[in-house]
Amino acid sequence: MNRSIHTSFQTFAQTGWTGILLLLLFTAGSCKKNFLPDQSGDDKIVILAEITAGDMARVPISKTIHAGGGNLVNFEKLNDATVTLQEGNHSKWLMKVDKSAQYADNPACVFYYRHNFKYNTFYTLEVQHPVLGNAKAVTIIPPPLPHITIDTVHSLHQGKQVLKVTLEWKDSAGRADLYIVEAVKQLIKMRRYFYFGGTRYDYDTKDGAKLFEQVKDRPGVRLLLDTLLQQKFLRLNLYSSDKNLDNFRFENPESAMRRMFLTDQAFNGETYKLVFSIDKDLFTASTPDQKGRILLQMKSASKDLYKYLVTYEKYKTEFGSIPANQLTSPAGNVLNGLGVFGGDTQREIVWYYDELK
Repeated sequence: MNRSIHTSFQTFAQTGWTGILLLLLFTAGSCKKNFLPDQSGDDKIVILAEITAGDMARVPISKTIHAGGGNLVNFEKLNDATVTLQEGNHSKWLMKVDKSAQYADNPACVFYYRHNFKYNTFYTLEVQHPVLGNAKAVTIIPPPLPHITIDTVHSLHQGKQVLKVTLEWKDSAGRADLYIVEAVKQLIKMRRYFYFGGTRYDYDTKDGAKLFEQVKDRPGVRLLLDTLLQQKFLRLNLYSSDKNLDNFRFENPESAMRRMFLTDQAFNGETYKLVFSIDKDLFTASTPDQKGRILLQMKSASKDLYKYLVTYEKYKTEFGSIPANQLTSPAGNVLNGLGVFGGDTQREIVWYYDELK
């Protein structure tokens, strides 16, 4: 492996992705989907939340708006709902809307509570709305993932530059584990700034750049660089011939995969080795706005989350080959609503290929 590339391997506790599943499923530019969630024509509460052990409680919530004229459905923020979260049998917590700019373009309101999710724990989410009614969902966050070893090598697959990855771990005996593996590029915003007279100025503004040119030769004035992780992601294609992947129930083994799904039915309690490749097309940015870091995530998922995402990937594969009115949207675990409220534990590998300067 190229030693000039910084790599870290950690639990997925501090990267701030909890409840941002909606950003990965429906980007702000693709809020319109050519399928009907149901045939009733009534608007519904939509919950698309992936809650992760160790991360702060955040849940994106929206509503559907049937736009008429066929199967067109829009998703819109739901900011006038009362949202409560309950951990196990403890008291309920009232969640608030996160009004930070990073969620401004999200077609959902992100509700939060200053508490970190725990392993092996049940959570109950309730959403009350004066018009849409009340929706409820319950999920469990699985126990921690076992220790994982990783080996990587740069290679070719179908003529493409790829990073070939081998993950190896000891599966836990006596329980059914559901694994999801995915890779994305998290975009990073580069900000230039400088200090003058004890005040910080943004160089990337017209006034800031003008002031810097005037004072740049004065003692202590120098241009500095800051990096900001954005809640914007580019999904990376995966390739594998592992015969135990659930993907091959609906995908061609030669096709690129957005996520890999694996149960431990064939290796419960044993050591398993998963070999796959990541398409490197987006590893190095072609434009400044594509700079970021590569994230490889391995997840142990709740049954609700696993089932929903498998069905979603199957839907994505079938879309275009089956008439839209014959497609069914994924069946989630939201009572009197749509979507999924699912839990997982994660481990994450981070690579930096872009020069952040």
